[in-house]
Amino acid sequence: MIIYKKIAAIIFFIVLLFCFFKINKFNYEKYYIEIKNNIVNHPDHLQKKEIVKLSSFWFKNLKADYYWLNTIQYIWDNAISSEYKKYLYIMLDLITELNPYFKHPYIIWQLLLPAYNQRYENLDKSKQELYINQWINLWLKWIKNFCNKGKINNIIKEDDLTKIINEDKYKNPCKTYSIPYYLAYIYYFYKKEPLKASDYYKIASANKDSVPWSKIMASIMKWKGWDREKSIYMFLNLAKEIEKSDKGCYAFSSLIENEFTKIIKWKDSLNKDFIQNIELVRNKVFEELTEENEENILSETKCKNYANKAVREINLLYIENWNKKYKQDHNWKSALTAKQLYDLWYIKFLPTDFQQYKNKNYWMMYYYNKEIWHFDYEIRNYDEW
Repeated sequence: MIIYKKIAAIIFFIVLLFCFFKINKFNYEKYYIEIKNNIVNHPDHLQKKEIVKLSSFWFKNLKADYYWLNTIQYIWDNAISSEYKKYLYIMLDLITELNPYFKHPYIIWQLLLPAYNQRYENLDKSKQELYINQWINLWLKWIKNFCNKGKINNIIKEDDLTKIINEDKYKNPCKTYSIPYYLAYIYYFYKKEPLKASDYYKIASANKDSVPWSKIMASIMKWKGWDREKSIYMFLNLAKEIEKSDKGCYAFSSLIENEFTKIIKWKDSLNKDFIQNIELVRNKVFEELTEENEENILSETKCKNYANKAVREINLLYIENWNKKYKQDHNWKSALTAKQLYDLWYIKFLPTDFQQYKNKNYWMMYYYNKEIWHFDYEIRNYDEW
């Protein structure tokens, strides 16, 4: 009797497995046809992601792959009119429910959903905002699936790139550097939030598979956010980290960092003596820039490049601080150039940028950029202004 019961149980189990197989085969064929006939031609009748997940059983990743391949075809078929955005969120949300660790859809939606091209699209502000909000929803999903939220918060709070790169508590906050790296791009170009972009370039830098320029971009975005003090520190950190073999540059960067920290700590203002002394020391430590050696000095792999950029930021901070006084005296109108501030005795020393070529009548000039409401730099001649 017991043997018959065991045989019956085995038969029942085999039948059950066969039913599961047939159901999944049916679902696979059904959804494959659905993908081909609906996704590529506007998938507005796709089943809800919860239903698809429940009916996928052991084939979630396989089904995600097929949705993904046809999503690419859908985008391609609708690329010119940008009609793909209408259902892109639904499709990508579904794919990443089936396979949460499939990174390519996350990157695709970051690049495509918030983008807007006036030549091909005719979207009102509310529609553009809708796609931005959809992007944010997907962003929250990849944070949950790909990153350690605690490490991300710690990295955002830390401005020392050397610590972020080297200390274990910051390492590998995400499963891949590429997602925070592209997210930084989106924050800068579409959300117009350069400081947020800097945060995510820092997060990308902490990953072992990161690209070197994510560190560079973290500093640049700090500068674009006009947060010059933090930008100065980040450039100095890069200078000391990127080429430790250059002992002279390392010492120079450490000296500036220590002296600038004293000014910040005691809330002193940048004065003529500090700016002038930095320039004197820099000219002794670094060779003069020429057209022959500029490739070496301006290389993204050289300590002196970042040390010089830190000095540039200090110069601009010095100029902007004294321009505030100029604006108070001139109905809140800014000086046009640093030389104007110097000629009118608002600054007692006119700093020279490191991109100064000997025997040339042009150099890196510090001027007020009306488009961004801050001082900027450009290779020109002050006399041409």
